Amino acid sequence: MFEGPAWLVSQFYALTHNYAVAIALVAFTVMVLVTPLTLKSTKGMLEMQRLQPEMKKLQAEYKNDRQKLNEEMMKLYQEHKVNPLASCLPLLLQMPIFFIMYRVLRGLSRPSFFADKAACDASDFCKDNAIPVGKIVFNPDHISKTSELYHSLVPKGGKNEMLAFGLDLSKSPAHFISSSFGKGMIYAALVVVLGVLYFVQQKMVASRAAVSPTMSAGQAKMMQ
Repeated sequence: MFEGPAWLVSQFYALTHNYAVAIALVAFTVMVLVTPLTLKSTKGMLEMQRLQPEMKKLQAEYKNDRQKLNEEMMKLYQEHKVNPLASCLPLLLQMPIFFIMYRVLRGLSRPSFFADKAACDASDFCKDNAIPVGKIVFNPDHISKTSELYHSLVPKGGKNEMLAFGLDLSKSPAHFISSSFGKGMIYAALVVVLGVLYFVQQKMVASRAAVSPTMSAGQAKMMQ
């Protein structure tokens, strides 16, 4: 489950020698792989949008009878062979892919620490890589020990930075804010920018996709 995606990261790193670019290429590959699901979701949204006029008529006709409205809505879906969940299920099916990729990328900077010489002597990883006692170093998970990526993360003496474009991808914004507020804000800003881009994307999709007429304003806000 994890070795295949980890191999993909290793292959892209061998081509680019840049952690961020390798991860970006993996993200692009994942997007290509889930394109059929994305298209199916988009098709479902468009089908629901096509039925909007009829759905609004039913809503106006049965606005005081929610049960009858639901029955008529189901008849409308069956008549036009539309599944109201068709736009949601493909997105849910993508989620395991992203959980797997998160686990793989997180595993690249898995830390190891050997408190004393005895602990180091008992570990092949510590002895083979001449890890200094008392130093926190990367011990990557899921990737091959013969890969270029592994040797970049675990040189002799160990390593605890994963630098790309001057940014250490192995650390969180909170880590840098605690040591240097200015530097930490650069990392925090990237997280904020990502969140804004996702929100804008969601708003663009929502503006083109149909929303169920039975959904309240509160439910729509919860979806956002």
